[in-house]
Amino acid sequence: MKCIACDSNHLIKVHENLFKCKRCNTLQRENPDEYYKKIKTVYNDSYFSERYKKRHGKDIKQDIDNIKKIATRRIEIIENLLLRESECEGCNSINCDGCYVRNLVKSLKNRKLLDIGCGSGIFLEVAKSRGFKVKGIDFNKHILHILPENIKEDVIIGDFLSYETDEKFDVITMFFVLEHMPNVKEVLRKVWGMLKYGGILAISTPNGNGFTASLTPSNYYSLIPEDHLYEFSVKSLTNLLKKNNFRISRIINTGFHPERITNKKLVFPFVSLYQKIINLGDTFEVYAVKKLP
Repeated sequence: MKCIACDSNHLIKVHENLFKCKRCNTLQRENPDEYYKKIKTVYNDSYFSERYKKRHGKDIKQDIDNIKKIATRRIEIIENLLLRESECEGCNSINCDGCYVRNLVKSLKNRKLLDIGCGSGIFLEVAKSRGFKVKGIDFNKHILHILPENIKEDVIIGDFLSYETDEKFDVITMFFVLEHMPNVKEVLRKVWGMLKYGGILAISTPNGNGFTASLTPSNYYSLIPEDHLYEFSVKSLTNLLKKNNFRISRIINTGFHPERITNKKLVFPFVSLYQKIINLGDTFEVYAVKKLP
């Protein structure tokens, strides 16, 4: 078995059907394709509500304001990157500070955005409200009853790798999706082909080498959700993106999952301090730009 991220053969077993790469710290399942076939029934009608409530202590409707706040933060980052990466009509250059303000409105109007694994559709709703032409895809038909009404017509139910289109996108997003997909490299190649040159790929994902994984590794490994086929480190995911012709523009460490820590009384008072010192989160976001091969 080889590491999905760096192709190393040096993997060690850290838990049942879970292996860690000694070179880049990626966590992965053995035979992810076969494993996925066995566990994909977890994506049922209650998947989103139960999983979300277990992690956050409230359901999606109760946490709607916070979800929209996160979505807005992400779309603002994407907007800023699009403006910086766009070819300026004034001087035909990229990263033009002099023409930045002049291009502000025109550069963002009707930009095309595809959200893979769109789930509740709230990110799509926020992006649409800011002028993006949005499209979402999710293989779980059970999301239809939780999608905002003004988004339903923009969402396709189906598998991303089976989705065929000649359309090119300015932005493709995958928020907590990549770790669930057995064919990661194939997905990234397809995403690259669907993006315009200078387009933005935004990914959020668990950090398999983050704060909690480093603090209490055995406990962390035992509590990794069964539908996580991979958990990347910041290093391994960014290297994988570079191999697939993306330039890393921004990395943000986010998130903390106390449910994966054994001795909470000992750790909780120092969580914020620890995270600031070591700059690690239990999750992270990567914003990358499509470049020519």
